[in-house]
Amino acid sequence: MYATDTHSFLWFLTNDGRLGTQAKEIFNACDKGETIIFIPSIVLMESLVICEDKRVKLEFTEVLQKLENSFNYVVYPLDTDVVLECSKIEKIRDPHDRIIISTARLLNAKVITKDDKIVKSGLVETVF
Repeated sequence: MYATDTHSFLWFLTNDGRLGTQAKEIFNACDKGETIIFIPSIVLMESLVICEDKRVKLEFTEVLQKLENSFNYVVYPLDTDVVLECSKIEKIRDPHDRIIISTARLLNAKVITKDDKIVKSGLVETVF
């Protein structure tokens, strides 16, 4: 099981060369129904803003279509459990990263990310 950060998810959807080989294989496996990738709700919010700001060549409706057309991408809500898990993370102050890490920890999932702060934190296992 995996959870993704925003950039990895958007890089996959736009076929961006910055996406790591292992990450691309995981997303492709998800598309084939071979694994599950959880999308923390904050990733959707960040995707909305990035799409609106035209920082990627992608409409937000395309992001939503990707999620609606697959059972293997699962949006995980920002709920009390996630917030309580966030309260245990002091190494990272960025609320977005804390939500992604907390979601992954609750699910015992690896995080698909290149984010240095998340990778170096040692709070979750990461792949890229």
